Amino acid sequence: MRRAKPESSGAVTFNMTPMIDIVFNLLIFFVLTAQFASLEVEEVVLPPSTTAELMDYTNYRNVVVNIVRPEAPSIVVMGRTFNYLELTEHLKMLRRSALDDGQQMNVILRADRKIPYEDVARVMLAAGGAEIQGWWIQTDTTSKEKGQSPPNP
Repeated sequence: MRRAKPESSGAVTFNMTPMIDIVFNLLIFFVLTAQFASLEVEEVVLPPSTTAELMDYTNYRNVVVNIVRPEAPSIVVMGRTFNYLELTEHLKMLRRSALDDGQQMNVILRADRKIPYEDVARVMLAAGGAEIQGWWIQTDTTSKEKGQSPPNP
């Protein structure tokens, strides 16, 4: 006995609802990620460098420490202001968390070019007090790339 072939209408429909949900989730993710990335970096005028090299920061758990306002220097991490003792304790906590996750901790120091060296050294000592061995100082390399001499502070 032969079966009859079902008649097809020829129209195929596609449910767009799951795709729209995914697009909205991606949009929310990228908006939130962009906001968190902007929290890490405060507006500072970085010191110029002619010998700086780009570093691969992806192998570390990085914390960006900003030293802002040359007239009254303050330390800002993820939008929160710290004094030197609080910074040491905060870095210790972040280091423990990184070690628990099997990662190495790294401090990226961003200081305005007019910040006195003593304030930069205190942040380095705070990182040392938290037993963080890896740290970098971010500098302005745009003068080097354009072939210009760095501006005077």
